[in-house]
Amino acid sequence: MDRYIEKVITVSTWDKQVDKYVKALNCKTRRDILQLLVGEPRSIWNIAETLNVPLSTVSEHVNVLLKTGLVSVVRRVSDRGHGKIIALQYEKLQFDFHKEITRYNKTNYSVHIPIGSYSSFKIHELCGMLSAKGYLGARDDPNTFYCPLRSYAQLIWFDYGYLEYVIPLEEKERKNVESLSISAEVCSETPGYNETWTSDIFFEINGVETALYTSPGDFGARRGLYTPEWWNGGTQYGLLKKVEVNKNGCFLDGVPSSRVTLDDLKIAENPTVTFRIGVRENAVNRGGINLFGKEFGDYAQHIVLTVSHAVEE
Repeated sequence: MDRYIEKVITVSTWDKQVDKYVKALNCKTRRDILQLLVGEPRSIWNIAETLNVPLSTVSEHVNVLLKTGLVSVVRRVSDRGHGKIIALQYEKLQFDFHKEITRYNKTNYSVHIPIGSYSSFKIHELCGMLSAKGYLGARDDPNTFYCPLRSYAQLIWFDYGYLEYVIPLEEKERKNVESLSISAEVCSETPGYNETWTSDIFFEINGVETALYTSPGDFGARRGLYTPEWWNGGTQYGLLKKVEVNKNGCFLDGVPSSRVTLDDLKIAENPTVTFRIGVRENAVNRGGINLFGKEFGDYAQHIVLTVSHAVEE
C-alpha cells in the first residue's frame, strides 16, 4: 500500500535530524533519483540506466536516501528470481523554521489516499471506473473493481454499496490524538448528470457511522477544473466534504453531524484506521455516488486522512 499513499513529512530546522535531509538533498543525483521514483518504484539497475550513472554510484546514493527514510527497499519476485525495488515513501518534505515555545505543539499527520487503493468493496452492478486517460475495465461490472490497475483510478461511481480503505498508523501517530478528519470530493450519480439528483452518502470510520451527507446533485453542467478534456460522459465535478471527529463530537464541514467522539473510534487501540464511504441500499435518497481523484473534478486531491495530535516537547 505504501506505493499508493502520498505521505507528507514535516521536519523542524531546530531538530538535529534535519542535517540528514539536507545532506541527502544537497546532491543533484540524489534529487534526480527521487524525481524518478515519483512515477513508480524502480530497480537500482533501472535507475542507473535511466540516469546514465554507474551502478555502484547509484547504490551509494540510494543508501544515503535509505537512511533518511525518504525511500525504502521492496523485494519483488519475478521470473528472474528475487529483486530489490526502490520505492518512494514520502512525496512531500516540508521544513518548519519555527522554534517550539510551548510545552505542547499541535501537529498534523496527513495521508493522501488515491481513490483506487481501497482494500475491499461491495457494490451493485451499476458502476464504473476511469483513469485520467480512459476506462479501467468494463462498465457496469463489479468485477472491474478487482482490476490490478485500480490504483490509477481518478473517478469511481456506483449506485449503492461501499468502498473500504485501511490506513496504517504508527504508534506515535495514535498518541495524544485531538481530532481525526477525512475529506473527499463527492457527488450523486445518475446516467448522464442531474443537478438536482439527491443521494445520502455515508462516512464510516472504524465501523462507526460518523456522518450522513445528502448530496444535492450529480454535477455536469460545466466542466470540472481538473477533468480531462476527453471526458464528456456527464459527471464533471463534486463538492469537497470534510468529516472531523474530536473529543466533543463529529462535524461535517464544521457543522455537528453526530454524537460520535474519538473515544468511540478507539484510535489508540488499533494500528489501522478503517474508512468506508458509500450509499446504503435502504437509503432514503439512494442516488448513487461519484468519488473523485486528484486528476478529476474541482479539487486536486486524493481522499485525505488527517490526524491532529498534541506532542510533548
